[in-house]
Amino acid sequence: MTIQFFVWLSSLRIQFIYFAIVISLPSIILYLIEIITIIGNKEFHNPFYKLFLIRSVPNILYTLDSYYCYRLTVLFGNWLYPFYDLLPNWMLRLSFFLTYSTTLADFLATSLILVNRWTAIIMPVTYKRVWNKLILFSALIVFGIPTLLYIPILTVNCYLQNDTSSGGFYINQDKVTFYQGFPLNVFLCISFLVVCILLNIATLISYRKHCKKDKRNKSNQQIHHEKTEYKLMVYAIATFVGHLIIVLEQLSTTIFKQPEYAAAVITQYPWTMDFGSVVLPSWLLFWASDILQLNLTLCNKQQWLNLLIMCIIQKLRNKFTIHFVIHL
Repeated sequence: MTIQFFVWLSSLRIQFIYFAIVISLPSIILYLIEIITIIGNKEFHNPFYKLFLIRSVPNILYTLDSYYCYRLTVLFGNWLYPFYDLLPNWMLRLSFFLTYSTTLADFLATSLILVNRWTAIIMPVTYKRVWNKLILFSALIVFGIPTLLYIPILTVNCYLQNDTSSGGFYINQDKVTFYQGFPLNVFLCISFLVVCILLNIATLISYRKHCKKDKRNKSNQQIHHEKTEYKLMVYAIATFVGHLIIVLEQLSTTIFKQPEYAAAVITQYPWTMDFGSVVLPSWLLFWASDILQLNLTLCNKQQWLNLLIMCIIQKLRNKFTIHFVIHL
């Protein structure tokens, strides 16, 4: 009965891909709008939002890469195979490099965001000044370490392999003798899991102690500031939960060796990755940041107002033109 369930689950691969597309596309659009808003407004130029921007790069790259190397090839393989067959080998290798390196970069950025929220509690006066000095170093860690670890993947030959079950194809790579990318990825997933759990525990303990000690009367501005800091802490912990799902999915592909189990786990890959990498980070930030909500709402109102004014002007212009022609 258990095997039959996993076989049934693996048969829903196409449906899971479409489900992932439905949840990822609106999230990517919101993510991009948030990125543009944060870059264009000086009020967002603080360490937390800079770390958010750093993490957004691997998040979006990973999602786009999953379309390039998995979703499109499975859904539209019959049409895309001739095009992919013409691609140089380095473009096929790039898909594996992006998959591994962006996953690790995402994990590193998430860990740094958790550290940022922890320091915001234990050193509220000086943490912004400290983090402003650490942002460049943080970016070097997030982008440099994954690149150095996974750049050997760019030397491994890749090829297209037909998928008889769906009529599509997928990108595969030769067996690697000097470098095993996936076992390293699993080790890093476990390390990330342990580190982030410890950071979450430390953050929650520090926040509880802070609440017990801080009993003074506060102004409305202080209350609003603390509410925002609390929501950003919840954001950091909740986005870790999304990455926890990614870690469990990746570990499951190693643990379950039986073909039926492995195939069922792989079918969960698109939506689990999207949920952790773009859905939670984008929508939770929209919930957590009142300033961001205000900016996005004002921008939308201004755009709709401009559109309405243009429509009114166009209608008045058309009406005047018709009236003038009839008069002549």
